[in-house]
Amino acid sequence: MGSMPNWFAKTKEMAAFDRYFSTRDVSDKELLDRYLKALERLQGPDFFSRADALDNEWRAMPNRGMRTRMALDEHFRGDWIHHQYVDDPFTFGDVGGRFWPQVASHEVIHELRAGVAFAIHKAMGDTELANIGLSTEYRDRLWKAEVENEIDVDDGIRGIALSWNCVAPAGENYFEVDALRGPTVVEFAIATPRPFGHSTVTAMVDDLRTGRLSLERSGDVAES
Repeated sequence: MGSMPNWFAKTKEMAAFDRYFSTRDVSDKELLDRYLKALERLQGPDFFSRADALDNEWRAMPNRGMRTRMALDEHFRGDWIHHQYVDDPFTFGDVGGRFWPQVASHEVIHELRAGVAFAIHKAMGDTELANIGLSTEYRDRLWKAEVENEIDVDDGIRGIALSWNCVAPAGENYFEVDALRGPTVVEFAIATPRPFGHSTVTAMVDDLRTGRLSLERSGDVAES
């Protein structure tokens, strides 16, 4: 996705997110449990370091571990946020990733954390939000668009459909999220500038510079 030719896209990670947070093969109660667990994880400072959606949806793949590592530790860390943010958020929080160096990493983290929470809340429905103790003031603001559109905010659990929209030219600092409950699904959108393109080994070059990757011999090279 480095050059991202399309302004509207769904990555393989987003497809896994959609399948995991859907009513496709789980009951409403099971989906609600997934939502509650995800909301709890969102409170942690490293919520982006692993993903139940990827663990679950890619579990049958023989290369699941490698795919997950590449998605989180080589793509998100590096492309979406600065490649050293995980090691030192204080120093690198104001610096962006390779896709959008002009958008601070802490801003990307904040927007994604809030957006996922809002999307899950809208998928749960208003009664469930009251049951977990969210205030009337928060819920009234959350449901403003749905009320104006005459969408029922409490007629069952919804799945979530996630999309990535490149709505600004490369180099702009636009980064926003949105979530809307509809009659059948909650739409969750991430809106960004078009990413800058990079070579296939840029992430490895960055990791060599910071010591995460080494060219030193491992000592287990087979003798010829």
